[in-house]
Amino acid sequence: MLTFSKKMIHRQGLVVALAFVFGLLSTGQISSQDEKTAKTPQAGKVAPAKTGSAKKKRYLLKPPPKNFSPPLSKVAEDVFDWGSVLQGEVVIHDFVVTNSGGAPLRIEKIKPSCGCTTVGGEGQVIAPGATGKITLKVDTKKFSGTIRKTAQISTNASKTTQTLTMTGKIETAVLIEPKLPRITVVRGVPIKPLTISLKKSSKNSFKLNKASSKSEVVSIEMKEIEANSSYELLVTPKLPEDTRKYHYAEIDANVTVKNKSFDLPVRVSITVKDRIEASPPSVYFSRRETEKLDKAGGPLPTKELRIKSLDSNHTFNITGVRLQGEHFKTKLSTITPGKEYALSVELFKKPKAGTRRVVEKILVATDDPTLKEIKINATASMGSSITRKSSTNKFTGGTSRPLSSKPQPAKPKVFGPVPPAGGGKPK
Repeated sequence: MLTFSKKMIHRQGLVVALAFVFGLLSTGQISSQDEKTAKTPQAGKVAPAKTGSAKKKRYLLKPPPKNFSPPLSKVAEDVFDWGSVLQGEVVIHDFVVTNSGGAPLRIEKIKPSCGCTTVGGEGQVIAPGATGKITLKVDTKKFSGTIRKTAQISTNASKTTQTLTMTGKIETAVLIEPKLPRITVVRGVPIKPLTISLKKSSKNSFKLNKASSKSEVVSIEMKEIEANSSYELLVTPKLPEDTRKYHYAEIDANVTVKNKSFDLPVRVSITVKDRIEASPPSVYFSRRETEKLDKAGGPLPTKELRIKSLDSNHTFNITGVRLQGEHFKTKLSTITPGKEYALSVELFKKPKAGTRRVVEKILVATDDPTLKEIKINATASMGSSITRKSSTNKFTGGTSRPLSSKPQPAKPKVFGPVPPAGGGKPK
Protein backbone atom coordinates (compact mmCIF):
# COMPACT_ATOMS: atom_id res chain seq x y z
CA MET A 1 0.00 0.00 0.00
CA LEU A 2 2.78 2.38 0.92
CA THR A 3 4.54 1.57 -2.29
CA PHE A 4 1.39 2.37 -4.30
CA SER A 5 0.90 5.72 -2.51
CA LYS A 6 4.49 6.74 -3.15
CA LYS A 7 4.01 6.03 -6.84
CA MET A 8 0.86 8.14 -6.88
CA ILE A 9 2.61 11.06 -5.20
CA HIS A 10 5.47 10.82 -7.65
CA ARG A 11 3.07 10.93 -10.64
CA GLN A 12 1.20 13.96 -9.24
CA GLY A 13 4.48 15.79 -8.86
CA LEU A 14 5.37 15.10 -12.43
CA VAL A 15 1.94 16.35 -13.57
CA VAL A 16 2.34 19.59 -11.59
CA ALA A 17 5.83 20.14 -12.94
CA LEU A 18 4.70 19.59 -16.51
CA ALA A 19 1.74 21.93 -15.99
CA PHE A 20 4.11 24.62 -14.69
CA VAL A 21 6.39 24.23 -17.70
CA PHE A 22 3.48 24.44 -20.14
CA GLY A 23 2.29 27.57 -18.33
CA LEU A 24 5.63 29.23 -18.79
CA LEU A 25 5.69 28.30 -22.46
CA SER A 26 2.18 29.66 -23.04
CA THR A 27 3.05 32.91 -21.31
CA GLY A 28 6.04 33.40 -23.56
CA GLN A 29 3.98 32.78 -26.71
CA ILE A 30 1.34 35.29 -25.68
CA SER A 31 3.90 37.96 -24.96
CA SER A 32 5.59 37.33 -28.30
CA GLN A 33 2.25 37.60 -30.07
CA ASP A 34 1.53 40.86 -28.25
CA GLU A 35 4.83 42.27 -29.44
CA LYS A 36 4.08 41.25 -33.04
CA THR A 37 0.60 42.77 -32.77
CA ALA A 38 1.99 46.02 -31.46
CA LYS A 39 4.38 46.24 -34.41
CA THR A 40 1.65 45.61 -37.03
CA PRO A 41 -1.02 48.27 -37.94
CA GLN A 42 -4.37 48.12 -36.21
CA ALA A 43 -7.21 46.26 -37.78
CA GLY A 44 -9.31 48.34 -40.22
CA LYS A 45 -6.54 50.85 -40.87
CA VAL A 46 -4.36 50.81 -43.97
CA ALA A 47 -0.87 52.13 -43.70
CA PRO A 48 -0.15 54.86 -46.27
CA ALA A 49 1.93 53.75 -49.21
CA LYS A 50 5.32 55.31 -49.36
CA THR A 51 5.77 56.57 -52.93
CA GLY A 52 7.97 59.21 -54.43
CA SER A 53 5.00 61.30 -55.76
CA ALA A 54 3.58 61.81 -52.27
CA LYS A 55 6.67 63.64 -51.14
CA LYS A 56 6.43 67.43 -51.47
CA LYS A 57 9.23 69.04 -53.39
CA ARG A 58 10.73 72.13 -51.93
CA TYR A 59 12.02 74.94 -54.09
CA LEU A 60 14.44 77.36 -52.65
CA LEU A 61 15.09 80.72 -54.31
CA LYS A 62 18.75 81.23 -54.60
CA PRO A 63 19.88 84.78 -53.93
CA PRO A 64 21.55 86.56 -56.83
CA PRO A 65 25.30 86.67 -56.77
CA LYS A 66 26.87 89.57 -54.99
CA ASN A 67 28.30 90.96 -58.19
CA PHE A 68 24.93 90.77 -60.13
CA SER A 69 24.01 93.88 -62.13
CA PRO A 70 20.47 94.25 -63.67
CA PRO A 71 19.88 95.70 -67.16
CA LEU A 72 19.83 99.48 -67.42
CA SER A 73 18.40 101.42 -70.36
CA LYS A 74 19.85 104.78 -71.27
CA VAL A 75 18.89 107.01 -74.23
CA ALA A 76 21.40 109.71 -75.03
CA GLU A 77 18.74 112.04 -76.54
CA ASP A 78 15.09 111.22 -75.90
CA VAL A 79 13.83 114.32 -77.80
CA PHE A 80 14.51 114.82 -81.52
CA ASP A 81 13.79 118.23 -83.06
CA TRP A 82 13.80 118.04 -86.84
CA GLY A 83 13.68 121.81 -87.22
CA SER A 84 11.50 122.63 -90.24
CA VAL A 85 10.18 120.40 -93.01
CA LEU A 86 7.64 120.78 -95.82
CA GLN A 87 4.13 119.46 -95.36
CA GLY A 88 3.96 115.99 -96.83
CA GLU A 89 7.52 114.95 -96.01
CA VAL A 90 8.18 111.86 -93.89
CA VAL A 91 10.58 112.34 -90.95
CA ILE A 92 12.55 109.26 -89.78
CA HIS A 93 14.88 109.19 -86.78
CA ASP A 94 16.82 106.48 -84.89
CA PHE A 95 17.05 106.82 -81.10
CA VAL A 96 20.22 105.11 -79.75
CA VAL A 97 19.64 102.94 -76.66
CA THR A 98 22.59 101.78 -74.52
CA ASN A 99 22.46 98.90 -72.03
CA SER A 100 24.75 100.07 -69.21
CA GLY A 101 23.72 97.19 -66.91
CA GLY A 102 25.08 93.70 -66.46
CA ALA A 103 22.15 91.65 -67.87
CA PRO A 104 20.53 91.59 -71.35
CA LEU A 105 18.09 94.45 -72.06
CA ARG A 106 14.89 93.60 -73.93
CA ILE A 107 12.72 96.20 -75.72
CA GLU A 108 9.34 94.68 -74.87
CA LYS A 109 6.84 97.16 -76.31
CA ILE A 110 6.73 100.45 -78.23
CA LYS A 111 3.42 102.32 -78.07
CA PRO A 112 3.12 105.42 -80.32
CA SER A 113 0.81 108.31 -79.43
CA CYS A 114 -1.16 108.11 -82.71
CA GLY A 115 -1.25 106.29 -86.02
CA CYS A 116 0.93 108.88 -87.72
CA THR A 117 3.99 107.62 -85.79
CA THR A 118 5.27 104.23 -86.90
CA VAL A 119 8.00 102.38 -85.01
CA GLY A 120 10.81 99.86 -85.41
CA GLY A 121 12.97 97.99 -82.92
CA GLU A 122 10.37 96.24 -80.79
CA GLY A 123 11.50 92.85 -79.41
CA GLN A 124 15.24 93.39 -79.82
CA VAL A 125 17.66 92.25 -77.09
CA ILE A 126 20.67 94.41 -76.30
CA ALA A 127 23.65 92.73 -74.60
CA PRO A 128 25.35 94.33 -71.59
CA GLY A 129 27.50 97.23 -72.73
CA ALA A 130 26.06 97.16 -76.28
CA THR A 131 23.79 99.62 -78.07
CA GLY A 132 20.57 99.26 -80.08
CA LYS A 133 18.18 101.62 -81.85
CA ILE A 134 14.48 102.47 -81.85
CA THR A 135 13.17 103.99 -85.09
CA LEU A 136 10.26 106.45 -85.17
CA LYS A 137 8.65 107.80 -88.34
CA VAL A 138 6.21 110.71 -88.65
CA ASP A 139 4.18 111.41 -91.80
CA THR A 140 3.52 115.17 -91.90
CA LYS A 141 1.08 115.38 -94.79
CA LYS A 142 -1.95 115.87 -92.51
CA PHE A 143 -0.33 118.46 -90.22
CA SER A 144 0.85 122.05 -90.27
CA GLY A 145 2.58 124.34 -87.81
CA THR A 146 4.56 122.99 -84.84
CA ILE A 147 3.66 119.44 -83.78
CA ARG A 148 4.90 117.05 -81.08
CA LYS A 149 4.59 113.26 -81.30
CA THR A 150 5.65 110.73 -78.66
CA ALA A 151 6.09 106.99 -78.12
CA GLN A 152 6.15 105.03 -74.83
CA ILE A 153 8.94 102.42 -74.49
CA SER A 154 8.57 99.42 -72.14
CA THR A 155 11.68 97.35 -71.21
CA ASN A 156 12.65 94.67 -68.70
CA ALA A 157 14.86 97.20 -66.92
CA SER A 158 12.03 99.04 -65.17
CA LYS A 159 8.28 98.90 -64.54
CA THR A 160 7.90 102.50 -65.73
CA THR A 161 8.01 103.47 -69.40
CA GLN A 162 10.39 105.79 -71.19
CA THR A 163 9.09 108.56 -73.46
CA LEU A 164 10.67 109.33 -76.83
CA THR A 165 9.60 112.58 -78.51
CA MET A 166 9.74 113.88 -82.08
CA THR A 167 8.93 117.53 -82.64
CA GLY A 168 9.38 120.26 -85.21
CA LYS A 169 7.75 122.77 -87.53
CA ILE A 170 5.82 121.94 -90.70
CA GLU A 171 5.72 124.53 -93.49
CA THR A 172 2.85 124.60 -95.96
CA ALA A 173 4.35 124.84 -99.42
CA VAL A 174 1.10 124.28 -101.34
CA LEU A 175 -2.20 125.99 -100.48
CA ILE A 176 -5.32 123.90 -101.19
CA GLU A 177 -8.68 125.64 -101.56
CA PRO A 178 -11.29 124.97 -100.40
CA LYS A 179 -9.80 123.42 -97.24
CA LEU A 180 -12.81 121.14 -96.80
CA PRO A 181 -14.13 120.36 -100.28
CA ARG A 182 -17.82 119.42 -100.33
CA ILE A 183 -20.04 118.33 -103.21
CA THR A 184 -23.84 118.28 -103.09
CA VAL A 185 -25.54 115.95 -105.55
CA VAL A 186 -29.26 116.17 -106.29
CA ARG A 187 -30.86 113.01 -107.62
CA GLY A 188 -32.10 113.47 -111.16
CA VAL A 189 -30.04 116.63 -111.70
CA PRO A 190 -26.87 116.64 -113.88
CA ILE A 191 -23.74 116.53 -111.71
CA LYS A 192 -21.30 119.41 -112.00
CA PRO A 193 -17.60 118.85 -111.16
CA LEU A 194 -16.03 120.55 -108.15
CA THR A 195 -12.95 122.71 -108.77
CA ILE A 196 -10.11 122.41 -106.24
CA SER A 197 -7.21 124.82 -106.65
CA LEU A 198 -3.58 124.22 -105.65
CA LYS A 199 -1.37 127.31 -105.34
CA LYS A 200 2.06 127.94 -103.90
CA SER A 201 1.93 129.47 -100.43
CA SER A 202 5.58 130.54 -100.24
CA LYS A 203 8.40 131.64 -102.49
CA ASN A 204 9.07 128.03 -103.39
CA SER A 205 7.61 126.88 -106.69
CA PHE A 206 6.09 123.43 -107.02
CA LYS A 207 4.96 121.01 -109.68
CA LEU A 208 1.82 118.86 -109.59
CA ASN A 209 2.88 115.46 -110.88
CA LYS A 210 -0.37 113.51 -110.60
CA ALA A 211 -3.59 113.15 -108.60
CA SER A 212 -5.10 109.78 -107.76
CA SER A 213 -7.67 108.21 -105.45
CA LYS A 214 -8.37 104.66 -104.32
CA SER A 215 -12.05 105.53 -104.05
CA GLU A 216 -14.25 104.66 -107.03
CA VAL A 217 -16.89 107.33 -106.34
CA VAL A 218 -14.99 110.17 -108.06
CA SER A 219 -13.11 110.87 -111.26
CA ILE A 220 -10.23 113.37 -111.30
CA GLU A 221 -8.97 115.67 -114.04
CA MET A 222 -5.80 117.79 -113.72
CA LYS A 223 -5.50 121.27 -115.20
CA GLU A 224 -2.45 123.57 -115.23
CA ILE A 225 -3.27 127.23 -114.70
CA GLU A 226 0.27 128.58 -114.33
CA ALA A 227 3.39 126.46 -114.63
CA ASN A 228 5.06 125.64 -111.32
CA SER A 229 2.65 127.94 -109.49
CA SER A 230 -1.07 127.11 -109.88
CA TYR A 231 -3.10 124.02 -110.76
CA GLU A 232 -6.71 122.84 -110.60
CA LEU A 233 -8.34 119.49 -109.92
CA LEU A 234 -11.78 118.84 -111.42
CA VAL A 235 -13.49 116.24 -109.21
CA THR A 236 -16.71 114.64 -110.51
CA PRO A 237 -18.77 112.22 -108.37
CA LYS A 238 -19.53 108.80 -109.84
CA LEU A 239 -22.07 107.57 -107.32
CA PRO A 240 -23.32 103.99 -107.20
CA GLU A 241 -27.03 103.29 -107.35
CA ASP A 242 -27.71 102.96 -103.64
CA THR A 243 -29.57 104.90 -100.94
CA ARG A 244 -26.55 106.22 -99.06
CA LYS A 245 -26.61 109.96 -98.46
CA TYR A 246 -22.93 110.47 -97.60
CA HIS A 247 -19.75 109.43 -99.41
CA TYR A 248 -16.06 110.27 -98.94
CA ALA A 249 -13.12 110.25 -101.33
CA GLU A 250 -9.45 110.56 -100.35
CA ILE A 251 -7.36 112.13 -103.11
CA ASP A 252 -3.54 112.14 -103.08
CA ALA A 253 -1.94 115.02 -104.97
CA ASN A 254 1.70 114.18 -105.66
CA VAL A 255 3.86 117.32 -105.83
CA THR A 256 7.55 118.17 -106.08
CA VAL A 257 9.01 121.01 -103.98
CA LYS A 258 12.76 121.66 -103.65
CA ASN A 259 13.49 118.42 -105.51
CA LYS A 260 11.44 116.52 -102.92
CA SER A 261 8.36 114.59 -104.03
CA PHE A 262 5.55 113.67 -101.63
CA ASP A 263 1.75 113.29 -101.45
CA LEU A 264 -0.68 115.90 -100.14
CA PRO A 265 -4.10 114.63 -98.99
CA VAL A 266 -7.35 116.12 -100.29
CA ARG A 267 -10.47 114.74 -98.56
CA VAL A 268 -13.73 115.32 -100.43
CA SER A 269 -17.15 114.77 -98.82
CA ILE A 270 -20.21 114.10 -100.99
CA THR A 271 -23.81 114.62 -99.87
CA VAL A 272 -26.69 113.17 -101.88
CA LYS A 273 -30.13 114.85 -101.68
CA ASP A 274 -33.50 114.13 -103.20
CA ARG A 275 -34.84 116.53 -105.81
CA ILE A 276 -37.57 117.65 -103.39
CA GLU A 277 -36.46 118.72 -99.93
CA ALA A 278 -38.41 119.31 -96.71
CA SER A 279 -36.71 121.93 -94.52
CA PRO A 280 -36.45 121.25 -91.65
CA PRO A 281 -36.72 117.49 -92.29
CA SER A 282 -38.67 116.94 -89.04
CA VAL A 283 -40.83 118.81 -86.51
CA TYR A 284 -40.17 118.95 -82.76
CA PHE A 285 -42.20 120.52 -79.91
CA SER A 286 -40.35 121.10 -76.64
CA ARG A 287 -41.86 120.72 -73.15
CA ARG A 288 -42.22 124.46 -72.76
CA GLU A 289 -44.25 124.58 -75.96
CA THR A 290 -46.51 121.65 -75.04
CA GLU A 291 -47.52 123.34 -71.78
CA LYS A 292 -49.81 125.55 -73.89
CA LEU A 293 -52.23 122.63 -74.17
CA ASP A 294 -53.32 123.23 -70.55
CA LYS A 295 -54.14 126.90 -71.12
CA ALA A 296 -57.76 127.25 -72.19
CA GLY A 297 -58.33 129.67 -75.06
CA GLY A 298 -54.62 130.11 -75.76
CA PRO A 299 -52.89 129.45 -79.09
CA LEU A 300 -51.92 125.86 -79.77
CA PRO A 301 -48.25 125.03 -80.46
CA THR A 302 -47.56 125.23 -84.21
CA LYS A 303 -44.53 124.63 -86.43
CA GLU A 304 -43.98 125.34 -90.12
CA LEU A 305 -41.70 123.71 -92.66
CA ARG A 306 -41.07 124.35 -96.36
CA ILE A 307 -41.20 121.78 -99.13
CA LYS A 308 -39.39 122.93 -102.28
CA SER A 309 -37.57 121.72 -105.39
CA LEU A 310 -33.78 121.91 -105.51
CA ASP A 311 -33.76 121.93 -109.33
CA SER A 312 -34.46 125.24 -111.02
CA ASN A 313 -35.84 123.39 -114.09
CA HIS A 314 -38.13 121.12 -112.10
CA THR A 315 -41.75 121.54 -111.00
CA PHE A 316 -43.94 119.32 -108.82
CA ASN A 317 -47.30 119.28 -107.06
CA ILE A 318 -48.33 117.97 -103.65
CA THR A 319 -51.26 115.64 -104.15
CA GLY A 320 -52.12 114.89 -100.50
CA VAL A 321 -51.06 114.85 -96.86
CA ARG A 322 -51.72 111.83 -94.63
CA LEU A 323 -51.21 111.55 -90.86
CA GLN A 324 -50.24 108.42 -88.95
CA GLY A 325 -51.57 109.42 -85.53
CA GLU A 326 -54.18 111.54 -83.80
CA HIS A 327 -52.33 114.30 -81.96
CA PHE A 328 -51.29 116.57 -84.87
CA LYS A 329 -53.10 118.59 -87.57
CA THR A 330 -51.61 119.92 -90.81
CA LYS A 331 -52.43 122.78 -93.18
CA LEU A 332 -50.89 123.12 -96.65
CA SER A 333 -50.39 126.42 -98.48
CA THR A 334 -48.66 127.37 -101.75
CA ILE A 335 -45.70 129.74 -101.77
CA THR A 336 -44.64 129.36 -105.44
CA PRO A 337 -46.80 127.10 -107.64
CA GLY A 338 -44.86 124.00 -108.66
CA LYS A 339 -41.77 125.13 -106.72
CA GLU A 340 -42.34 125.70 -103.02
CA TYR A 341 -45.05 124.91 -100.45
CA ALA A 342 -45.55 125.61 -96.73
CA LEU A 343 -46.83 122.94 -94.35
CA SER A 344 -47.93 124.02 -90.84
CA VAL A 345 -48.10 121.33 -88.16
CA GLU A 346 -50.25 121.89 -85.06
CA LEU A 347 -50.23 119.89 -81.83
CA PHE A 348 -53.90 120.08 -80.84
CA LYS A 349 -54.66 116.98 -78.77
CA LYS A 350 -53.40 116.28 -75.28
CA PRO A 351 -52.07 112.73 -74.89
CA LYS A 352 -53.01 110.35 -72.10
CA ALA A 353 -51.80 110.96 -68.56
CA GLY A 354 -48.28 109.67 -68.00
CA THR A 355 -47.19 110.01 -71.64
CA ARG A 356 -43.73 111.47 -71.84
CA ARG A 357 -43.31 111.71 -75.62
CA VAL A 358 -45.44 111.53 -78.76
CA VAL A 359 -43.88 110.51 -82.09
CA GLU A 360 -46.00 110.34 -85.27
CA LYS A 361 -45.38 110.43 -89.02
CA ILE A 362 -46.64 112.86 -91.65
CA LEU A 363 -46.69 111.47 -95.21
CA VAL A 364 -46.67 114.03 -98.05
CA ALA A 365 -47.56 112.62 -101.50
CA THR A 366 -46.19 114.26 -104.69
CA ASP A 367 -46.55 113.74 -108.45
CA ASP A 368 -42.75 113.51 -108.90
CA PRO A 369 -41.75 110.07 -110.26
CA THR A 370 -38.41 110.09 -108.38
CA LEU A 371 -39.94 110.91 -104.98
CA LYS A 372 -43.58 109.95 -104.67
CA GLU A 373 -43.76 110.29 -100.88
CA ILE A 374 -41.94 112.43 -98.31
CA LYS A 375 -41.81 111.17 -94.71
CA ILE A 376 -41.70 113.75 -91.92
CA ASN A 377 -41.39 112.90 -88.21
CA ALA A 378 -43.44 114.96 -85.73
CA THR A 379 -42.28 114.70 -82.08
CA ALA A 380 -43.61 116.34 -78.91
CA SER A 381 -42.08 116.10 -75.41
CA MET A 382 -44.63 116.44 -72.65
CA GLY A 383 -44.02 118.96 -69.87
CA SER A 384 -44.76 118.89 -66.15
CA SER A 385 -48.48 119.56 -66.74
CA ILE A 386 -49.09 115.85 -67.41
CA THR A 387 -50.25 114.24 -64.15
CA ARG A 388 -48.25 111.31 -62.93
CA LYS A 389 -49.63 108.09 -61.48
CA SER A 390 -50.13 108.22 -57.72
CA SER A 391 -47.41 106.36 -55.91
CA THR A 392 -48.01 104.13 -52.91
CA ASN A 393 -46.08 103.48 -49.74
CA LYS A 394 -45.84 99.82 -48.83
CA PHE A 395 -45.62 98.66 -45.24
CA THR A 396 -44.38 95.42 -43.72
CA GLY A 397 -47.91 94.29 -42.94
CA GLY A 398 -48.77 94.00 -46.63
CA THR A 399 -51.14 96.99 -46.76
CA SER A 400 -50.51 100.15 -48.72
CA ARG A 401 -51.79 103.70 -48.67
CA PRO A 402 -51.34 106.66 -51.01
CA LEU A 403 -48.78 109.23 -50.12
CA SER A 404 -50.19 112.28 -48.41
CA SER A 405 -50.70 115.28 -50.67
CA LYS A 406 -50.34 117.68 -47.76
CA PRO A 407 -46.99 119.40 -47.53
CA GLN A 408 -44.88 118.00 -44.73
CA PRO A 409 -43.30 120.47 -42.28
CA ALA A 410 -39.60 120.87 -42.73
CA LYS A 411 -37.48 119.24 -40.04
CA PRO A 412 -35.50 121.76 -38.01
CA LYS A 413 -31.76 121.73 -38.41
CA VAL A 414 -29.95 120.54 -35.28
CA PHE A 415 -26.48 121.75 -34.49
CA GLY A 416 -24.46 120.03 -31.77
CA PRO A 417 -25.57 117.07 -29.59
CA VAL A 418 -29.14 115.83 -30.06
CA PRO A 419 -31.13 116.07 -26.78
CA PRO A 420 -32.57 112.78 -25.52
CA ALA A 421 -36.29 112.06 -25.74
CA GLY A 422 -38.29 113.54 -22.86
CA GLY A 423 -36.02 116.55 -22.41
CA GLY A 424 -33.07 116.89 -20.15
CA LYS A 425 -29.47 117.56 -20.77
CA PRO A 426 -27.58 115.43 -23.21
CA LYS A 427 -25.19 113.00 -21.71
